[in-house]
Amino acid sequence: MKPERSQPAEPAGAPLDRAVRAAARGAARALDAPHTLFLCGTGLGQLPGRLAGLRRIRCGELEGTPAPWRGAELFSGEVMGHALWLCEDRIGEPGDAPGGWERAFPVWLAAAAGARFLVHTSAGAALAAEGPLAVGGLAVVSDHLNLSGSTPLQGLGESTLGPLFPDVSGLHHAELRRAALRRARALGLAAGEAVAACTAGPSAETPAERRFFARAGADVSVQGLAPPLLAAAHAGLFALALVVVAERGPGPGRLRDVVAAAGAAEAALEDLLLALLPDLSAALAALEPA
Repeated sequence: MKPERSQPAEPAGAPLDRAVRAAARGAARALDAPHTLFLCGTGLGQLPGRLAGLRRIRCGELEGTPAPWRGAELFSGEVMGHALWLCEDRIGEPGDAPGGWERAFPVWLAAAAGARFLVHTSAGAALAAEGPLAVGGLAVVSDHLNLSGSTPLQGLGESTLGPLFPDVSGLHHAELRRAALRRARALGLAAGEAVAACTAGPSAETPAERRFFARAGADVSVQGLAPPLLAAAHAGLFALALVVVAERGPGPGRLRDVVAAAGAAEAALEDLLLALLPDLSAALAALEPA
């Protein structure tokens, strides 16, 4: 009787690669190719209805989509000639794997479909009790600290979708950041640059943690932001992260007040995202070879 031949170990990065390529095949049939992915923790609102040539699909219809995203909807279309994918960021959904690649799957999928930019929106807390970042205003992220204790890049050494050690130094696109500040102020939305402390959640931070974040150099704390940013770096996308300031100070406020502040800013954030489209098109043109 011949001994059974052992199977070779599966490359660590292979599950991500297979999932993305399978889903990308389905997305190519159902959606138009994107220039930019809008991954919205807040502010998605009525944006899908503003897209010309709107197409949509439930992510669960795409082979390879991991469990946390199967109930999400993915929209494609264009505004002012700029091709967009829109998706709600599903932080903390059942089946989520906060330290795994699954958490940031749409970022890799959009990159495989042709995207060059990630615009991420979320809500967070200004760490200082006083200062330029007012409740209801906007923090435009210039840099970040990954204090979540995890990374979606763990185990991706064999992936062909990005380098083993992606360069994060140029992740936050400077021109888009300046454009976001300019456009926000033109719309009457208070805005300022900020370094984001990326935390895991879903619990609120303690006052001591917020003081620590501030001493480490952060201006705002944001839950669930590190995975999409790191996935963007790995996939070769530039990022623009916009954070609605829903509370401020060393102590967490009441949840209902935080939700109300984020909701009140949603319409203005939607207007800002649309106003940024010419700047995204200009940034895209700058990436094209001469």
